[in-house]
Amino acid sequence: MSLRAAPSAVVILLCTALLAAAPTTSTSPVTSGVAPATQPDRRLPERTSKYNVGDLPGRYRDADKRIKLFAMKTPPAPLYDGGGREIMRFSNPVMLNVGAFKEMTVAGSAKPRWYAWAWRADRKLSGWVAVDDLVDPPRVEADQTRNPAPPAESDKPLIINAARGLEQLRGLRHVSSDGNFPAGAGNMGEHYTSRNPGPLEYVYLLFAVPTVQRGGVAKDSIPDGGQFIPALDENGKLITEVLTMYRNDDFNQPVPVTFLYGRAGNGKLYGWLARANVGER
Repeated sequence: MSLRAAPSAVVILLCTALLAAAPTTSTSPVTSGVAPATQPDRRLPERTSKYNVGDLPGRYRDADKRIKLFAMKTPPAPLYDGGGREIMRFSNPVMLNVGAFKEMTVAGSAKPRWYAWAWRADRKLSGWVAVDDLVDPPRVEADQTRNPAPPAESDKPLIINAARGLEQLRGLRHVSSDGNFPAGAGNMGEHYTSRNPGPLEYVYLLFAVPTVQRGGVAKDSIPDGGQFIPALDENGKLITEVLTMYRNDDFNQPVPVTFLYGRAGNGKLYGWLARANVGER
């Protein structure tokens, strides 16, 4: 009887016997008795919930896929935080975050205007610049599937304490989308707390927590001392996301950091705030 016609049980027994009789060598990973070393896969997912969706497009780009810089019609132009306070004036062309727009009435103005989120104006601060102050501005539009309104909101606003947030998150860092720490000083815990320390201090509201690919991008800011309105899910529970950060870039020193979904007390844009800014880490 040939092997082709043999029942499966005979084939299994024959293969088992052949394996048992096969000679072993010192280089065989199967017979050496030592499991090959493996590293945990820390690559980030594309989303963790409908509220926390990654793969953000980042900054606006031109037809050649290069980051586009937007010039001012009449520099220097004012830059505002999410509370409508002027935080600086800038002259150089700026990068804008895709889909980050806000209608607001700023200090000293009598009517609302549309603003776009400028990233590191004059290589200093990020904030809102009036769309009609820009040369060839992008169209005011946003991805409506990102950061949807929650089923409910808490009736207890939380107060931003940027210094307290900085105290809790200083010295921590998280991995990038590929699961590794970036070169340089990126992904620091303090990036999600106190920005522009002093009388015009503020903290960021994010599109997505950096538990997803290309997360951690700002979409708004809330002044220190301002209100944050936490969002609630269908069961009346806080909508949260926990990011694992690490102390001293050491994977053996993990630190859980919680983010809350919600909006600024004076705003309509929903996003993510590091809880350390309004309470415990």
